[in-house]
Amino acid sequence: MKEIISSTTNPKVKELVRLRQSPRRRRALGLFVAEGVTEVDALFRSGRKVREIYCCESFAESAQGSEFLESRNEDDCLALKLGSEAFAKASYQNSSDGVLAIVESWSLDLPAVPQSPRLALVLDEIEKPGNLGAILRTAEAFGVSNLLLSEPVLDFFNPNVVRSSRGLMASLRVNAGTKNEVYSWLEKEELRVVGTSSKSSKPYWDLGLGKGTAFVLGSEKEGLGEFWKERIREWACIPMEGDASSLNLNASAACLLAEFNRSVA
Repeated sequence: MKEIISSTTNPKVKELVRLRQSPRRRRALGLFVAEGVTEVDALFRSGRKVREIYCCESFAESAQGSEFLESRNEDDCLALKLGSEAFAKASYQNSSDGVLAIVESWSLDLPAVPQSPRLALVLDEIEKPGNLGAILRTAEAFGVSNLLLSEPVLDFFNPNVVRSSRGLMASLRVNAGTKNEVYSWLEKEELRVVGTSSKSSKPYWDLGLGKGTAFVLGSEKEGLGEFWKERIREWACIPMEGDASSLNLNASAACLLAEFNRSVA
């Protein structure tokens, strides 16, 4: 490992900040920033290309840090130490465990070959990175085969997606496209497409779910718009007893995915 970078104006520190802050920069370079041992390790384990690792000096010299760096010695990855001020400048977490990485992004194009998914989840016009990251963790936990982003408002490689997903965004099949592209893909795969609506009288546990199902969830603000309302033929509700008018997207996804797994067990 080379000498410590201590200046907050060092070009590498400045680049970390730019990649953290700018979706345009991330798209132009095909790179994004991940922070945290768990997150970076998940990216390695998923086979993603980690170009550079930056370690806070105190972490790099700790037993945990030495073990982590030693385990990555075989990878073609530049490892650099940052002084405390330089690391604080580059970091995007209030309390960090001392690891940052620059990672190559990957294509989100819809697959051209048949996938025959067991379970697909469509998120239409999702706009909050933290919500998407949480849903990615939930989707991974429940065994979602394909997660599709229909005209997402956010940048998939936003640092908050990486953080909220704990790096699991790298191990899922995630693709993005226009509404028409996503719907056409669902049709080609001959999936049973289910939407959720508070106006439906059918509870989601009465769906009789089986393999080859796709759930479609709408945006945080508006829910599902006319495009999906005109095309989805099967709807279900998530009954609620309290005063809340709706659930968080992640909570809604968890209800549906858990019921799917119960039904097909």
